[in-house]
Amino acid sequence: MTFTGPKPYAYQAPKQNRSTEPSLSTTELSDNHLKSANSSTDTVHSVIDSPAAIHQQSDIILRQAEGTDAEELLQVILEAYEPLRQLQIPFPAGYATLEMIQNNIAAHECYLLIKNGAIAATVTLDRDDQPRLKELSSLPFIRWFAVGPRFKGQGYGAQLLNWLEQEIIAGKHGQPGVMLATATRHPWLAPMYERRGYYTFYDENHNGEHIVFMAKLLDPEQELQSFIHTTTGGK
Repeated sequence: MTFTGPKPYAYQAPKQNRSTEPSLSTTELSDNHLKSANSSTDTVHSVIDSPAAIHQQSDIILRQAEGTDAEELLQVILEAYEPLRQLQIPFPAGYATLEMIQNNIAAHECYLLIKNGAIAATVTLDRDDQPRLKELSSLPFIRWFAVGPRFKGQGYGAQLLNWLEQEIIAGKHGQPGVMLATATRHPWLAPMYERRGYYTFYDENHNGEHIVFMAKLLDPEQELQSFIHTTTGGK
């Protein structure tokens, strides 16, 4: 995905700390929203270095995707991105093929939340070195976030994102924050990320679609502005 046509925001983000960082409400949300992972009482088994491992005592497993997950993952993503297809938002995930899913698993860090043996949610940490993204920020980029329709409204998407942010991005990779992009025409994604503590710092038009770039600080000792480049060409 090539990003063109930059339009910077005058970005002013406060320094965050973990005690005041915004989070999702624990109250019941609609099927198109996520609840806070803190409201979940499920036992979680976290797997990072050995994605094939299964903990038989747990009904939730967090792990990196493998090639054998591709067919089920394709179905989850296509079902989850149905609202984007209805809105004709041209995000690649909404029109994914099995080959695209297989390539995504092989080339990037695709993570899964598995509930009772079924993929409930997924998100990908992009490993491409995209110059356009580097112009915007030095933070890692996540994409292809999806929650299977039958698992929506139960907190699994928030749980997966919390784990990705803290255990993978901050813990495993030692990164101070994370960024993502979404379309403003989507009726609830941008507000959902805002409730998770993401700030819009940049927008642009891409193939006729208005895209906002959002970032979140994960390290309270850092300033988010230090990792945001609000002019074309970086710092």
